[in-house]
Amino acid sequence: MKSKEELFKQQVNKVIDWNFPTLAVLSQDDFMARYLEPLWQRLKKLPLATKARESRIPFLLVVPHSVVPLSYQLQCVRQQLNQKRLEYIIKPEWFENASGVSTPDKAYLVTDVDTGEARTNITPAKCVEKFGHEGRSALTIDEGLALITHYPEVLESHWLDLPGSVLIHKCAGQDAIQRGMLGSLPPGFGRTTFIPTFYYKYYDDLRLYYINETTETPYSGSASCGQRLS
Repeated sequence: MKSKEELFKQQVNKVIDWNFPTLAVLSQDDFMARYLEPLWQRLKKLPLATKARESRIPFLLVVPHSVVPLSYQLQCVRQQLNQKRLEYIIKPEWFENASGVSTPDKAYLVTDVDTGEARTNITPAKCVEKFGHEGRSALTIDEGLALITHYPEVLESHWLDLPGSVLIHKCAGQDAIQRGMLGSLPPGFGRTTFIPTFYYKYYDDLRLYYINETTETPYSGSASCGQRLS
């Protein structure tokens, strides 16, 4: 079983190896001093379990889009999985935090992460309701990218639904209604809430897509966390 310090260093090494400091326009030393060292000072005081159990992960280091672009992070994960460089239709920048979900604008930690493996066949909307009763929060797309960055094996068990974020592209939601773009789209499309999902299982290629928050599938589950620390 790895110690808390070993797990943290492992995640720090990954973001350094992937050149996150340069994308943040900082030297490695400045990146460490500004974002990572303060997080370690908080983390080492917390009584966290350091052994992953079932579909739970003790903590994740999240580098949000305000620090490093999500498209870059997604491409790094893709190359880690299969070395393919592919264009993709759905972009991670097309999502924002769901109503009521607040996240830091600098690097932070999420703790007690549930990957959602045990929540298949439950709609994301119902999962969010259950998370609220449990004092938990649905993961956002930034946090989902952190999850598959540090634990890409999660993608081998299920598709990763992230109801902490919602699609805000011009072809969805109220924005589509205001733009008068619904004529060629299915009835109700503009009033539907879509959330991001990452899938790899069955395709052997990492893709980002979106699903209706009321969709129930046997192969995807919603991920959540216990708390966010910055």
